[in-house]
Amino acid sequence: MRCLIESISYLNYDTRRVMLRTPQSISFYAGQYLEVILADRRCPFSIASTPFDDSLIELHIRPTPNSDESDAIESLLDTADFLDIDLPLGQCFIKEPPPWPLLLIAASTGITQMKSITETLQQQNFAHDIYLYWGVLKEEDIYLKNLFEEQENISENFNFIPVISEPNPGPSWQGEIGLVGEVALRKLLKDNIELEKLTVFVSGGPAMVYATLDMFTEHGLPKNNIHSDMFTLVPRE
Repeated sequence: MRCLIESISYLNYDTRRVMLRTPQSISFYAGQYLEVILADRRCPFSIASTPFDDSLIELHIRPTPNSDESDAIESLLDTADFLDIDLPLGQCFIKEPPPWPLLLIAASTGITQMKSITETLQQQNFAHDIYLYWGVLKEEDIYLKNLFEEQENISENFNFIPVISEPNPGPSWQGEIGLVGEVALRKLLKDNIELEKLTVFVSGGPAMVYATLDMFTEHGLPKNNIHSDMFTLVPRE
C-alpha cells in the first residue's frame, strides 16, 4: 500500500522517527515488520507502533555507513511525500501474551520490535516479568530511555537494562558495559532466573542473534523458547 509520510522527526543525533498514515485500517501482530518498496529492492524495518494504532505506523530509521540500501532510504526520506510498503511480515511476534516471563534482547534499532511488544503487553496487563536488554555503542544511542524508564515506573514487573559496548564510555555512564547477549545471560544467571521458563525474543544482526542463541541454549534454554526473524531471513545451516 502507499502511505502518506505524516511526519519525520529526530529521536537523537542520527535516528529518525517516521510516522506513516495508511490509506485503510491495517492488521498486524506486535513484533512484525514491513518492507519499504524501492524501484530495485525491498528494505525491511520493524514496526515500532502497536497493533492498536490501526492506521498509523511508526518506524525508526538510522543510516548505515557504506550501505547503498541505507543511502537510498535516506534520500527517499529527504524528498518523498509517500512510501510504498508491504506488511505484515515476519514470524517473530506476540499473538497472545506468553504464559512465562519474557526476555527481550535488542541491538541498536532492533529496539523498535521490542517497543511494539512491550507497549502491546502493557495494554494487555501482562502479569509476568519482562526483562528488556538493549545494546548500543554509546550512551547517546539510547534514544528511548525515558520511555522505558516510564514503563519501569508504571509496572513493577518491567525491567529495563541498557548496555553500552564502548569499552570506555566515560564517567557519566554507571550502567552495564559489554555485549548485550553476554550481559543478559550473566545477570540472569546471577539472579538465579530459570532460563527454561523464559520466552526469548532477539533482534539484531545475524552474528549477534546466533551468538545469543548459542550462549543461552548452552546454559539450558530450550531452543524452541527463543525467537528471532533472523532464523528465517538468514537461516544457519
